[in-house]
Amino acid sequence: VPTSRPKQPRRKRVVLISKQVKQAHNQMVVMMHPASPPSSSKSQKRQQATKNNLEINILGLSLVCMTPMGLGFLYGFDIGATSFVLQLLLSSDVHDGVWWSDLTSVQQGLIVSALSLGALIGSHLMILSLFSKNMGRRMELRVAACLYIAGTCINVASGTLLQSSANFGFYALFLGRILFGIGVGFVMHGAPAYLAEMCPPHIRGAVVSAKETVIVFGIVVGYTMGNLLSSSNKNWTVIYACTVVLEIPLFLLTFYIPRSKRWLLLHGYREEAEQSMRFIYLSNSTSKNDNDYDDDDDISLAFTELAKQVDDSIGSSFRNTPEEGEQATTTSTTTIFSLLEHKHTLVASMGLIIFQQVSGQPSLLSYTTVLLDAAGWGGNASVFSSLLMMAVSISTVLFVDKVGRKPLLKLCCCVMMVASIVLSICFYTMNDFDSGDLDDDTPTNELLSSTSTTHRMIVLIAVCLYIGGYQIGFGPVTWCIVSEVFPLEIRGKAIALGVELNYLLGFLVSFLLPMVQVSVGWAPCFAVFACLLALAYWFVDRCVPETRGLTLEQIQLKLSSRTPNDNTRYDDLSQDDDDDDDSPSETTRLISR
Repeated sequence: VPTSRPKQPRRKRVVLISKQVKQAHNQMVVMMHPASPPSSSKSQKRQQATKNNLEINILGLSLVCMTPMGLGFLYGFDIGATSFVLQLLLSSDVHDGVWWSDLTSVQQGLIVSALSLGALIGSHLMILSLFSKNMGRRMELRVAACLYIAGTCINVASGTLLQSSANFGFYALFLGRILFGIGVGFVMHGAPAYLAEMCPPHIRGAVVSAKETVIVFGIVVGYTMGNLLSSSNKNWTVIYACTVVLEIPLFLLTFYIPRSKRWLLLHGYREEAEQSMRFIYLSNSTSKNDNDYDDDDDISLAFTELAKQVDDSIGSSFRNTPEEGEQATTTSTTTIFSLLEHKHTLVASMGLIIFQQVSGQPSLLSYTTVLLDAAGWGGNASVFSSLLMMAVSISTVLFVDKVGRKPLLKLCCCVMMVASIVLSICFYTMNDFDSGDLDDDTPTNELLSSTSTTHRMIVLIAVCLYIGGYQIGFGPVTWCIVSEVFPLEIRGKAIALGVELNYLLGFLVSFLLPMVQVSVGWAPCFAVFACLLALAYWFVDRCVPETRGLTLEQIQLKLSSRTPNDNTRYDDLSQDDDDDDDSPSETTRLISR
């Protein structure tokens, strides 16, 4: 017994030693041949290239943003300039024989509302798929620039060549305004989609939100130019004509900037999609030939990962590269009814647009001039209010990718709600501001002079808070959310639906609010606005997703995992991601460059 026991552990030691020798041998083989599992290595490289921020080509990104931003600027310029154009048209010292010497109230309303009517037509054309089926985002911007140029030329001709024609002068101006408005509809549809699909994810929110800031800047410049050129009543044609200086270069720029890389992938143009991606990123490839790309450089790896994400997000609608001479088409039979399949996304985006319009901010802008004029600002009231809007919009651009979309929207609702409550209380306590007083023949300065200086200052501060609160969230962030949450194959039609809903509600609110104000007064109006803003806060907290720091494909994959019957509160979509979402935003670094 004692001699047999020592042999058994010796055998176990031999077996263990042999296993250790084999494991050591396998490890040495792996170390000597690290390229043996190429698939996993390339996959890790692609994920690393996607996770890490590629080096941005500042010039390329600036050119990509210039066309949609510039067209948005011209839209804002028209809003600001038209108010002075109408004032010049109604000037009493117009010479006889000019068609605008006796404008009727109906004609005045048509001149002002023609822009919104044209925008409605443009967005409706996109919904009906008359143009959006095979028209890319860049082509939409090109068509918009053409419509801008045509509309401006007809506007100028109505006040120069046709100034003595009573029959054709007004109709020419109305037609020019309609064409310009259709261009606005194309811009409001194509610009957010193009910017969202082209910009890097860590600055996408700032860039898309900056479009609203640029529109507000255009309003400031339009007010300023109108104020400078208002000395002569015939200068209204000069105000419109000066926009051609920007319209023609922007039209030519559309032939240089690339098409959207995601739209190209959707329609099968894979090689052009990679070139589009290289337009805004700097490559680390050592190849001297621009057409010879290194398969292992960062852009190629990131593009491969992007193509895979697009393929996963749109499924069967993804198409391979078409054969030479064969037009790329998509078999997607997406119609407007396909939007109903994305219930939560549709409710979140369209709900934001509805609350954006029923918040009452457009009506308050119309009343801002009266209040600021009574406070001593005189004719500079419009410029001051637009400067305030622009300042707050710039702050939103700087923080939208750091703080997130939902916190800014919630802050917007809170600030506007507090301002609405203050305005409602102030108007209740101002006996001179009962319903209908603002429509009487009593001068506004006399109405306001009977109130205390404290009341006037409180109203003035509340008005500024209301305007600033709108620009914190509803103004810039709404279209950022709309351009992010829809799948690629229906994003164009979804944005077109949002644009049409936006202009339709804006028209209805502007049309109905004066009648409501005359009937019940301003105090109940602002009380209703406060209740609607409280409802908007609940809606944002419950129904709107947070998309900060995610690619469009990651947003779609996370949203698609939500069942149609799931009515629970939206959480932060980026909370399950790795450390890349916690990386600081590059907006400040880009601006400093």
